[in-house]
Amino acid sequence: MRTGRPTFQLDADRLRRVREEAKLTQAALARRAHQLLNKPEATADTATKHYQKIERTGRTSKAMAEALAKALGTTVAVLQGEAPDEVPDWIDSLERQLRHQLEVVASPALQATLERESEATDPVHHLAVQIAERLECIQLGQQRGELARLVELTGWTEAQLMQPVSLHGHWFLVSTVNGERNAAVVLGTSEVLSRIERSVTKYANFHESDATITLREELPWLHVEVQHPGIPARRSAFSFVRCIPTPSGLHWVNPTWRDRFWLDEPLLSWAFTNANFVVGLDGYAVPRDVRALRLLIERAGDGQPAGSVAVIKGDLEELPDDILGNFQRDGCSHDLATNWIAAGLWEAVAPLLHDWPADRWQVQSGACIVIGLNASIRWGDWPGRAPDFSVKYLLRLVEQVGEGRLRPAPWRRSSVEVIARTLQRCLSEEADRNRAATVPRAAPPPG
Repeated sequence: MRTGRPTFQLDADRLRRVREEAKLTQAALARRAHQLLNKPEATADTATKHYQKIERTGRTSKAMAEALAKALGTTVAVLQGEAPDEVPDWIDSLERQLRHQLEVVASPALQATLERESEATDPVHHLAVQIAERLECIQLGQQRGELARLVELTGWTEAQLMQPVSLHGHWFLVSTVNGERNAAVVLGTSEVLSRIERSVTKYANFHESDATITLREELPWLHVEVQHPGIPARRSAFSFVRCIPTPSGLHWVNPTWRDRFWLDEPLLSWAFTNANFVVGLDGYAVPRDVRALRLLIERAGDGQPAGSVAVIKGDLEELPDDILGNFQRDGCSHDLATNWIAAGLWEAVAPLLHDWPADRWQVQSGACIVIGLNASIRWGDWPGRAPDFSVKYLLRLVEQVGEGRLRPAPWRRSSVEVIARTLQRCLSEEADRNRAATVPRAAPPPG
């Protein structure tokens, strides 16, 4: 039996972004990679077409993946989509300079500073990161005294120290919340996300279920909008852009592929747990139709990945159009749909929990609903088999987009809690019935 050549999978989008940041054309990268593979016989046109297919599909050989990584100055793991190295080359250079100062130059100031960092695993590396962080802040407004101190520590000139440093990255963030506009320069994608999350938690936790979070890119800017379902004025908008401080001011630049790694998926995950309707950066709205919402029940445990147990759709097809329309106008159609689905949810869940009594289970809510054995209660007097706390049932909201095709749907935490409380109440009622059934009845009076 003849088999095809084994393929090695890269993240095509990551490959493209790393190439663009390296300012290489597809032809130039293809030429470098083929040279590293000692394939001079490949023509420029053939090499380019070969590379274009890799960037389109992500499929290639392990040897070509290694050559592409080397040509781009990165690792194969990064090209496969793993988290980027959080330590830029600039810190490596700064660390080498500090070690040079220690070995070649008598620097009492550096020695004294490192003594204060003695608790760090690697004091020199730790100090290099601290200096890089300070330099990134100094770029927004030079502090002559601190800059002079850093010159003394590193042995570099002011001009060398004031080269653009991109450890966390400067971001210009403009927010408009309920008509009030603010602007700030912040450091790092984590601070951008934190400010958006805090503001939305404080001002946009609407009672109505149908608020929409829209993610949008107009490079170099990225935008996040939170809109109340019925009141246009109740809106929060955040626009942010990567910027480089220069003597002439802040210059906007496109976010790097590292920035997008730390922004795109976290933003989408945050949106999915803070609103029931989300428009992603790809412009795709989820859900498109609340009638297509389903509850997916998965079982996790025994060291195995979660596997599908059941898909609950309730009787949404029987939901009258006029009732759905009224709830849509009131901005509560999502809660209507999920409550309609959940009306018969206990009948689907109860048989799954028969291995242990109802009072031994607990329901927890977060990004989804988790039903698992309660580890906080006493099990020492339990006469049955040992409890398996790894067994859990996960209830996730999904949208059916075709025959047998499901995709994740947003489900804000406050809406998840409503269904979770309903399930916990059903568990409690089941436990009460079990206890009542085991209580011996009093004997009837004689005569």
